[in-house]
Amino acid sequence: MECNSILPSIHAMPLVEGPIPITAESYPFCDMMHSRVPLDVTKYDYIEEEYFVSGKANIYDAEDGELKVFNSDINYKTRVIVRKPKSKEKFSGRVYFDILNATQNYDIEDLWHRIYLWCMENGHGYIGITSKPINVQSLKNFDYKRYASLDWGSSESVPQPAPFINGSIPGTEEGLIWDMLGQVAEYIRNGENVIFDGCKVEYLCLTGQSQSGSYINTFVQYFDKYVNGEDKKTFDSYLNIVGVPLGRELRQKELGMDKNMGKRGAVKSSVPFIMISSEGDLTLFKDRGSGILPTNCDDEYKCRYYEVSGSPHTDVDCPILSADSEIEKAGRIPQPMNDKIRETLNFFPLACYINGFLEKLYIWSTNGEAPDIIEPIERDSDGKLVRDKFGNAVGGFRSPYLDIPAGTYDGYSPVDGISGTFSKFSSEQMKDLYGSKAEYMKLFKDSLLMQIKDGFLYSGDAKRMYEDMDSRINDF
Repeated sequence: MECNSILPSIHAMPLVEGPIPITAESYPFCDMMHSRVPLDVTKYDYIEEEYFVSGKANIYDAEDGELKVFNSDINYKTRVIVRKPKSKEKFSGRVYFDILNATQNYDIEDLWHRIYLWCMENGHGYIGITSKPINVQSLKNFDYKRYASLDWGSSESVPQPAPFINGSIPGTEEGLIWDMLGQVAEYIRNGENVIFDGCKVEYLCLTGQSQSGSYINTFVQYFDKYVNGEDKKTFDSYLNIVGVPLGRELRQKELGMDKNMGKRGAVKSSVPFIMISSEGDLTLFKDRGSGILPTNCDDEYKCRYYEVSGSPHTDVDCPILSADSEIEKAGRIPQPMNDKIRETLNFFPLACYINGFLEKLYIWSTNGEAPDIIEPIERDSDGKLVRDKFGNAVGGFRSPYLDIPAGTYDGYSPVDGISGTFSKFSSEQMKDLYGSKAEYMKLFKDSLLMQIKDGFLYSGDAKRMYEDMDSRINDF
């Protein structure tokens, strides 16, 4: 692959240490037994491990849209957290590689929070990588003895005087992440890798949510052509979850890497790339150029863009978020979850549809069957979302939540911007619309079954969605 010779560092084989021992006193940050609601992954015949990954990485810049090496051979050491089937025989061969979200200055496993049941019920592997120096700082706050050796260039002469702005830390370098991603991927795709017990990783998808979605856009824009080619594919696909219009600087500058967050159109990708916007993103990111993106599948743009009507940016009530006590131990402030938010919380299960999109992405990547093009949410002449008589968005990716509504779903919440709101219909409205709860649930079930048939919904998720809605709807 001719172009790979330009960036040998992104293909270097890193040193992997681990699994790092876990005891009652020393365990990984994001450990599932220390979630809001503890989750014992062994009940699913899964194991959870942590590894340290180290090597040398370049710092990059761009000139006329092309990469150039700004500085080379900077030492790094970061951590990855891994979940995989205990038995090799149960491993599907698929791995989902997540860039851990750094928005709150500590690691947030946004993809795992969405996919954990689907992932474990189907034998898939998961790996999440700490993606920013300030998150390393939070890990050291959490357990200095465990994480003392982690480093993002501070032992080197990193040529940047970035002040502590937007989460950047003087003497470290956020831009080491690009080679880290390539090197970790290279390691788990090749040879007898320790992380997945020497099992062949047949399919590797790189993912990111929200701020980490900006990493995905930037990685695809600048690095895809160096990691994928006719003779070899490091990544089989990409998924951007609720970070579609965002991009990042390649290296840390005076205002940190967040400065370049702005609208991103379709990017040239050599492998299938699905981008998902929640309805809430269209308000949340309105000042960052959020808008309708081109969606097509040709030789240059293997992209599908979906806007999911009724959905909020994230699930702030997810039971496996890190417990508040763990976040405070890391020296950070937990995401507020108060009665005012909970009263009108939008419970739309975007996670279930992300699993469906991941399945569509796998099919597209392995047999070339591209998923359906679905038109975005309708806008009026002023660019505002068009809403039906119930206040729900018109168009976009549809679900029974909006097509057979039990209330009004707004993807944006003015309280926190990310949780969305839900206003339940009265019993009288429900009776006028559906006659009885039994008839409502029948319509809801039929719609779920249709989405399973169309491949946008996993049967296990559909069962959970039905049971959850059944618990929320009173007799009328």
